[in-house]
Amino acid sequence: MNPSENKMPSAVELGHHPDPWLDWLVSLPALWVGSVLALLSIADGIRNSILHSLDFQWSPARLLAHHLDPWATYLAGDRCHRILLNQVPNDLHELYIAMLPFGFLPLMPAKIIWAGINVALVLLSCWLVARMYEVRGRKAWLFTLLVLTSTSARVTIGNGQITALVLAALALWTFALSSRSRGLLLGTAWAKYSVPPVLAAFLLLRRRWRLLHYSLLPPAAGFLFFYGWLHTPFWTLLWEPFRTATNNVSPGLANIMAVSEIALRHPPLFRPAPDAFYLSPAAGWTAAIPYLCGFALAIGIATYFFLHGQQFDGRIIMACLTTACLLCFKHQIYDFLFLMFPLAVALRAESNTARNWLLGLIAYFWYGERLLHIRRWEFWPAVVIVSFFLLLALIAATWKLRDRARWKTDWEL
Repeated sequence: MNPSENKMPSAVELGHHPDPWLDWLVSLPALWVGSVLALLSIADGIRNSILHSLDFQWSPARLLAHHLDPWATYLAGDRCHRILLNQVPNDLHELYIAMLPFGFLPLMPAKIIWAGINVALVLLSCWLVARMYEVRGRKAWLFTLLVLTSTSARVTIGNGQITALVLAALALWTFALSSRSRGLLLGTAWAKYSVPPVLAAFLLLRRRWRLLHYSLLPPAAGFLFFYGWLHTPFWTLLWEPFRTATNNVSPGLANIMAVSEIALRHPPLFRPAPDAFYLSPAAGWTAAIPYLCGFALAIGIATYFFLHGQQFDGRIIMACLTTACLLCFKHQIYDFLFLMFPLAVALRAESNTARNWLLGLIAYFWYGERLLHIRRWEFWPAVVIVSFFLLLALIAATWKLRDRARWKTDWEL
C-alpha cells in the first residue's frame, strides 16, 4: 500500500479553510484573558450606573407614581427640574408599566436594582442568541465575552438604557413558536419603537396578520393603563411620547435620518455638530424629510429580503433585519448591542472574506467607535456618513454569508 494512501485529508481538501485568528481567539489563554476584561467592562458599566444612570427612566416613573404626566412635564419645560439628567420619557407608555415600581423606590436602590437587571438581560440575550444560532462550546464563550466587552453593553448598563430589555424580547423568539407568543414579544419591543419597524414591515409583507395583531396588544395595554392612571386627554396622551422624542432624540451615529439631516443643514464635515443644531426647527415640510427617508429605507430593505430571502434560513434574515433598524432610524452606540445577531452568524459561518469583513465591521462599531468618542470625532458629520456606509456594508456581509453558515436545524422567522 502506498504510504500516501494512509495520509489524512487536509482541512482544505475537506472544504474547510484554515482559521488561525478564530482558533487563537477560542484558545483557553485568550478566553481567560477575555473573561477578566469582560468582568472589568461590566464592573465599569455598573459603576457608571451607580454614579450617573444618565438615561434611566426613574424620573418619569417617579412622576407617574404620583399620578403626574412625565411627557406633559417635559413638554411644558420642566420648570421644577423633576426630570433628572437625560431621563426624558422618549418611549411608549407600555415601558412605564415595567418602570412604575422603580418610581416608588429612592433613586440609589432603584439604580442598583436596574443595573443588576440590565446585566442579567444582556447575559440572557447572549445565551438565547447563541442557542438560536447554534454557537456552542468555546465559540459561545467567545461570543459572550465579545458582547460583554463591547462599548454597547457597557454603555447600556452604565446609562440605564432599555436596549437590553428590547433585545431580550427579540432573542426570546428562539423559544416562541406560536404567532401569539411571538406577537407579544414583538409588542414588548415596540416600547423602543425605533427598533421593530423593519422587522414588522417584513412580517407585514409575509402577511403574518395574527402575529402583528398580537404585537399591538402590549402598546395598547400600556396606553390604556396610563389613560386611566392619569388625567391627560386621550389624544394628547397618545401623541406625547412622539412629541417628546422629536424635541430630544439626537440624530445618532450611522443612520439615514442623520445623513439626511446633514444633507439638509450642511454642518461643517470635520467638526462636532451639537444636538441642538439638528433639533432646531426646520423650515416647512423639510422637517419631515429625515422621517420619510427612514421609513422609505425600512420598507425598501424589508421588501428586498421578502423577495430574495424566501429560501434561506430565518436566522440570516433576522440578523439583517435587526441590524437594518440601526441603519434606518435614530440610534446611539448602546443600541448597537443588536449586532450580536450578525456576530452569531459570523461565528457560525465558515472562514472567508465576507466573514472576516463582518467581524471587522462589528469591531468598528463595538470598539472603534469608543476610540472616536475619546478623540471627539464620533459626531463629526463626515464620520456619521462613513459609519452609515460601513453599517450598510455590515448588512451586506451578513447576507453574503447566507450560504456559508450551516445549520443543523431549520428556523423560520
